[in-house]
Amino acid sequence: MLTEKYGLEPEDIIFDPLVFPCATGDKNYIGGAVETIEGIRLIKQALPNVRTILGISNVSFGLPAGAREVVNSVFLYYCTKAGLDLAIVNAEKLERFASIPTQERELAENLLFSHPPKAGLADYSKGALLGTVPADWREQNKVQRAAVNQFHIAAITEHFRTAKKKEKARAADLPLDERLANYIIEGTRDGLVDDLEKKRAEGAPPLDIVNGPLMTGMAEVGRLFNANELIVAEVLQSAEAMKAAVSHLEQFMEKADTAKRGKVVLATVKGDVHDIGKNLVEIILRNNGYDVVNLGIKVPPEELIKAYQEHKPDAIGLSGLLVKSALQMIITASDLKDAGIQVPLLVGGAALSAKFTQTKIAPSYGKAVCYAKDAMTGLRLMNELMNPTTRENVVRAHTASANGYAVSTTISAAEIPKVTRSPRVRTDLPIPRVATVERKVRLVPDLRDIWSYINPFMLYGRHMGFRGDFEKRLAERDSKAVELFENMEEVKKEAAEFMKIRAVWQFFETEADGELLHLFVGGTQEPVHTFRFARQRQGDYLCLSDYVLPQQNGRRDHLAMFVVTAGEGVRERSEKAKNEGYYFKSHGLQALAIETAEACAEWLHRRIREDWGFPDPPERTMAQRFTSRYRGKRYSFGYPACPNLEDQAGIWKLLRPEEIGVQLTEGFMMDPEASVSAVVFHHPDCTYFSIGEATES
Repeated sequence: MLTEKYGLEPEDIIFDPLVFPCATGDKNYIGGAVETIEGIRLIKQALPNVRTILGISNVSFGLPAGAREVVNSVFLYYCTKAGLDLAIVNAEKLERFASIPTQERELAENLLFSHPPKAGLADYSKGALLGTVPADWREQNKVQRAAVNQFHIAAITEHFRTAKKKEKARAADLPLDERLANYIIEGTRDGLVDDLEKKRAEGAPPLDIVNGPLMTGMAEVGRLFNANELIVAEVLQSAEAMKAAVSHLEQFMEKADTAKRGKVVLATVKGDVHDIGKNLVEIILRNNGYDVVNLGIKVPPEELIKAYQEHKPDAIGLSGLLVKSALQMIITASDLKDAGIQVPLLVGGAALSAKFTQTKIAPSYGKAVCYAKDAMTGLRLMNELMNPTTRENVVRAHTASANGYAVSTTISAAEIPKVTRSPRVRTDLPIPRVATVERKVRLVPDLRDIWSYINPFMLYGRHMGFRGDFEKRLAERDSKAVELFENMEEVKKEAAEFMKIRAVWQFFETEADGELLHLFVGGTQEPVHTFRFARQRQGDYLCLSDYVLPQQNGRRDHLAMFVVTAGEGVRERSEKAKNEGYYFKSHGLQALAIETAEACAEWLHRRIREDWGFPDPPERTMAQRFTSRYRGKRYSFGYPACPNLEDQAGIWKLLRPEEIGVQLTEGFMMDPEASVSAVVFHHPDCTYFSIGEATES
């Protein structure tokens, strides 16, 4: 119903299967943990594209604090293995799964899975009963289940009541190879060069040091990230340490020495200017021993073909942000196939999915096409492709069954009922007056004011990888949150020296005619531009033109349009930092610029509401703004309510954003990347919606 009737994407639906405590002794909850894990697996099996979420800590309620940390960690590990997407958990109270001693891990597993006891039965009052318990908890009778549960509760409770707090081994006491690996894992360079020199003094060739302890450290970084124990910012710090180590050792290498594991050509596809994700992939691959040729942004297929012929890579990586870029990947893959290229493709981007890759891109290429949801997945795929023992299986698993086909799509559109306006949108509202209809161009001078509008979830969570409620963790002085905040403040200090925020905006008179939206200037009768928006084919039959009120006493309604940017000089600064090995700064500058542009959009939208005569009340919080709890909405082309990116040309025609340094690419995307454009409506019934898709055959 949600997907077919209301047009929701499966990825936007989140199921919470819930979990009950496993250590209270309540017979109704015995087996609940293992059944929750199985429930997650079944949800993902039946509905692979939906998300799952779970509050973790409830499973360990009633246990000692030390036991809870271990049980929560073990439970989370098995839930993620079953397909859990999102978890509500206090990371500060979570023991690293990899660092849990075997005995404690087994104590937790026995409790969670109701395993029959293997030891300690002789001294247990119900030992005879437990000696004949089936391995599968479902086959145990009620008496056996209760006895097994009580045995494991007692065992884990006794252990953690008497166990001494574990202490980390002092770094200086570790063997030299472990210390070198730890520099990479911890992302620190303090003492690194001294220990590298000690290793060289032992007679170890520089290349052996790189391929030995240093790569061991990077492999552990990848494992920890995939186990949700490291965030993106920490991975970048590890990459910085690796870069520093390799740079120091290179001066002692012979010219014939090489630490390269393979070669990859990376490119953002034709028409797309977004490269923050691709640059992160480059950093990860380079510092895991790969030779990376980064072709940059807006790369047409012919340039990719030329690069392949010149560099002879082992794989090609394609990146793109929006739906139009995903469609361009189909065309690019087909062109690569026609050129006789057969190396594996790795594709990634916000609009991509494994299903789209398998059903659209892979058939157009005819050879292996691997979907990499993030940079570390890309690294794992490259490692498997370059490993002779796993390559064949990976290639086979990611190759379309058909040997390619021409790129052609037939659209069969279902007949739409004759709806000219959604019944959900009111028309009996007064038209608000606007202060001015003049075009305004501004250099926004106060960076700190704009930065106060940055959504911390987006900057620290989405871009820098922090897991959990960043603001709450920061207020609690969580060490990871504090470190990330302080590091980003250093990035802001550098950005403040060069970052410029510019904006252009204007109100326009407007009239709706079904799905058409006519824009006028100065009371003229002829429109200066007309947008044609799509209407939902089912549900509420919404269309953006519905949010314009009909004329009242000869007076037209208005909408506003704007373009803002914070991208001037950012790509060059970021590239310079990356080339110098300052990966956190490189990624942080791009992330900050993108979110600064988004923050400026939020700031300008507030100002536009004021010009419309409904300012935000003083008590309105930033959190409320981030969830659009105000009158009206702003919509950007390329997104679900108005997916036609070509309509950007209308904004450029009327606002002339070239004056603030923002250009449209041939794919109608904004350059620089850190830019935002939007159409703003004031109607109180505004909501975010998807127009859905025509059916494909």
